[in-house]
Amino acid sequence: MSGIIFFDTETTGLDPFKDKITLIQIKQGNKIRLVKTFTEAQISEMRDVLENSLIVGHNLKFDLKFLKQQFNINPENLFDTYIAEILISGGQKARQKGTATLEAVTKQYTGIQLNKSRDVRSSFNGSELTAEQIKYAAMDVAVLPEIHKKQQEQLKTLGLEKVFEIEMGCIPATVWLELSGLPLDKDGLNRVKGETKKKIEDAELKVKTILKESGYKNLDLFGLPAVNLGSPIQLLGVMRGIGLKIDSTGDEVISGIDHPIGKAIKEYRKQQKLLTGFILKYPEHVHKVTGRIQPTFNQVGTNTGRFTSSKPNMQQVPHDKSIRALFKAGKGKKIITADYSQIELRIIAEVSQEPKFLEIYNNNSDLHRLTASLLLNKPESEITKEERQQAKAVNFGFAYGLGAQSFKEKTKNDYDIDISIEQAQEFRNTFFKNYPVLASYLQTAARTAAGQQQIRNKSGRIVRFEQGLEAWQYENMGRNTPIQSLSADITKTAMGRLYHKLKPFNAKLINAVHDELVFEVQEDRVTEAAQIIKDEMEAAGCEYLKSIPCIVEVVMEESWQK
Repeated sequence: MSGIIFFDTETTGLDPFKDKITLIQIKQGNKIRLVKTFTEAQISEMRDVLENSLIVGHNLKFDLKFLKQQFNINPENLFDTYIAEILISGGQKARQKGTATLEAVTKQYTGIQLNKSRDVRSSFNGSELTAEQIKYAAMDVAVLPEIHKKQQEQLKTLGLEKVFEIEMGCIPATVWLELSGLPLDKDGLNRVKGETKKKIEDAELKVKTILKESGYKNLDLFGLPAVNLGSPIQLLGVMRGIGLKIDSTGDEVISGIDHPIGKAIKEYRKQQKLLTGFILKYPEHVHKVTGRIQPTFNQVGTNTGRFTSSKPNMQQVPHDKSIRALFKAGKGKKIITADYSQIELRIIAEVSQEPKFLEIYNNNSDLHRLTASLLLNKPESEITKEERQQAKAVNFGFAYGLGAQSFKEKTKNDYDIDISIEQAQEFRNTFFKNYPVLASYLQTAARTAAGQQQIRNKSGRIVRFEQGLEAWQYENMGRNTPIQSLSADITKTAMGRLYHKLKPFNAKLINAVHDELVFEVQEDRVTEAAQIIKDEMEAAGCEYLKSIPCIVEVVMEESWQK
């Protein structure tokens, strides 16, 4: 190790595929060095220094993407003052815009007001540096030692060293993820676009046919109801016209309608959303240089530590097979999809120590089938697929502490299962009667969160909640935040390790969706890579799941299939 390097870059823009680094700022000891010419000898020296030192910088993902893309320099021993600040804030600054910028953090820890003028910031185009530019660039690294020192103290005081280590290990993996991008099957896209447009037409015809059969009289030249289904006002009018007493045509209202029109409208809207929200948007995001979709990923995008994704949001891709199949491997490659099996329920089993949950997972049995059996008072062997699906909703809903009304709405929206409020309450009572240790754990977790207005999960992450909420809101967050945040930490731990383990494979990490990682790998090495991915992801989970196994399911296909 060469010691500590305080580091920053200036670039011609924000895109590492078409913009360039024009200046590298390094503070080592008492000296600040500004590097603006990049000969082979200088790049080699820079690689040696940066890859063998602790690199301290603010929002290092940005700088590391450019270093990797332009010079193939890959620093891995990192201290990111941006991520440190978000952890110290208990995740609160992940959601408060402008509170974790270098300007804000510098002001907080040093009292210095940095000049962050947009004119200066965007003026580094490779020409001779002005005095103002030199001062601007030098100050960005001059302030880092004091911030680093104080943040280190706070991380130690708060007991955040372990989770900070997880986050730092995940930065190179996030750089890998963003530079990899996703392959898009353009021929497949055109085919699915045509099929979806046909489904929209069919769904529209079905809605109008049901309206006509229900007595609606205002017909067009084709003998069908004259209504624009995309207009909430028109749709509300025609639905009232067939005798439905509703106040809006929102999705929740439509889901609750006891009439065939409800299901028909839902199908129409589903296909419309697939077309306009996904199919038509993907080509807009294909990068002109790479020919791939290059989303942005924020590894501390939420207060719980979960990733977020944008431009486009690749975490909201529907589970529709025709859509996911559009992300198809290049020639001679395969897609590996690896996801944790029921990870959140396994975490709940671990933290609550509910004996029946532990027994199920240790015997590799089916928790949803057991819950269905207990709820319906019938043998597991007689549980139908629909009953198991209902129990799945129960497990995920009540394990997070949903009330009867919320559960009723969730089962309708997520699983298209209709139950009465009485049934929902009965399910809830039976669920907690059969899992008393879980019930006790959830009560304690809820009370603690309401009292402290924060939680600390098993990896040590602190999640602070905003002030001024109702007690029940803190209680709800107390039940689900320790689970979601630990799931995120497990996935990040795995990502950090797989960055190193998969280097010999020249693999691409193309997506990260909560507890699911998606890779593109050479076909002749896909089986070997899949085993490493499974082993490392399970090992990351086993660090926290001590009482039950952690299982990762791996699929190798031409396209993203899960």
